[in-house]
Amino acid sequence: MSWGIENEKKRKDILDLMDIGVRKTMANPNYVNEVSKSTNGCWMDQIYGLMRCDICDLNDQCPVRQESEWQEYLKQNNIVVEKKS
Repeated sequence: MSWGIENEKKRKDILDLMDIGVRKTMANPNYVNEVSKSTNGCWMDQIYGLMRCDICDLNDQCPVRQESEWQEYLKQNNIVVEKKS
């Protein structure tokens, strides 16, 4: 897996994420085990504190991606979801 090495910006962004991960782990070796769950379900937001959907290709069942695709589907097909109160 090349994970974007051929794309200079993507490569820099991934190296920046790796740097953030190293700094957080150096500050607290138990960081990954102690980090609180993200409110939006994004693992990247949970671990790194930021969402970068453009470089995330690790989780096909990402709730953020699924919601985005669902909203796009609704829009393309002119579907309106009504909520009953």
